[in-house]
Amino acid sequence: MKFSKLALSTSKNRLNSDECLSHRILLQSGLLRRYSSGIYGNHNLLVRSQEKIKQIIRSVLESYDCVEVSLPALQPKYIWEESGRWNKYVDSGQMFSCKMSNGTYCFAPTAEEAIFTFVRDTLKSYKDLPVNLYQIGPKFRNELRARGGLLRSKEFSMMDAYSFHSSTESLKEEYAKMKEAYFKIFKEIGLNVIPVAAMNGDMGGNLSEEFMFISDAGEDVILVDSTGKIGLNTELLEMENIGEYLQSNYGIKNIDMLSQKHCIELGHIFQLGQRYSTSMNGTFQDRNNNSIPYFMGCYGIGISRTLAAICEQNCDKNGLVWPESITPYAVYIAYSIDKHEEAFNLYSTLVNENVEVLIDDRDLSLGAKIKDSKLLGIPYMVIIGNKAKSNIYEIETRVNGQKSHMSLEQLLNLFK
Repeated sequence: MKFSKLALSTSKNRLNSDECLSHRILLQSGLLRRYSSGIYGNHNLLVRSQEKIKQIIRSVLESYDCVEVSLPALQPKYIWEESGRWNKYVDSGQMFSCKMSNGTYCFAPTAEEAIFTFVRDTLKSYKDLPVNLYQIGPKFRNELRARGGLLRSKEFSMMDAYSFHSSTESLKEEYAKMKEAYFKIFKEIGLNVIPVAAMNGDMGGNLSEEFMFISDAGEDVILVDSTGKIGLNTELLEMENIGEYLQSNYGIKNIDMLSQKHCIELGHIFQLGQRYSTSMNGTFQDRNNNSIPYFMGCYGIGISRTLAAICEQNCDKNGLVWPESITPYAVYIAYSIDKHEEAFNLYSTLVNENVEVLIDDRDLSLGAKIKDSKLLGIPYMVIIGNKAKSNIYEIETRVNGQKSHMSLEQLLNLFK
């Protein structure tokens, strides 16, 4: 990709505010465009990275026999009335709704009602179960405390999965598998997460866990043990019989041994039980031809929020530092004006070898290009200056600033 074709303009100045560093860098780099509070547009580099996150999620979920579907983001009021959640969501102010000539609709904040309507006429027998269906797409919530850019926005990208079962035992097995899948997903993405005992809230059901990423940029506060592997949301402390609940479900015996940490919620998994199948009349025939409401699980990952967490974890005073697993481009070519031909020969070679490369072909000084390369955070920068030797390339690694010189063959081996 040629930089001149990106329609991207970086700024020398960085916003001076109490917002997290990564958000200020994203605005300075031009990768994030603010339309209004909590409403943003993503530039090419963020789109490419987010697509790689989605692909990691797809790859892992499909290895666990999850099936991708697509559900409408614009949903009719009646399905929410069936579940009994319409008034609750509207009264809370978090749902966007609109009246049209043929009825009232909402922009989906979540999709339990939609997925239930999707499968209700299909899953008729215990032989059809269990199944786990997921989608990746936009969600809409009227966040009253929209902040941190992609960390808490009103429109965001989300993976949400829903499983249907013939028994509580089957639901628990799937819940455990999805928990395992989440660890694999976040490990591939490059984020350490902690499963945290949490409230089910408006979702309903009896058991849920949040996947939290420890960060000072996060608004959530959790309690974590010394190993960093067990935690709980402080909201749970308001429950009756909290001690018994934590010990029986999470093995937490003494909350006094836990310490407070700020964090970002990246995912949430729920055992919903028969809450929706009962209210929305979804049943299957068991082995004895009895009509039984489905047992249901729900599993979500905030993709745009995960992208924001990656940026927050991987940045410094100079800009972003993309991890190689989700970097938008593998290499950035910065060159002096009189090295145009040599730079584009290298660019063509890398493109032909299927290397994701961004060449800075703007009419700027080499120093300005190098500065923008660091701001944008591409893992490797090839610098072709006036003193560059023929067929020997200077490489700078963004994560540590280490420089080396390589031949074309060595360079190709690096990117392969």
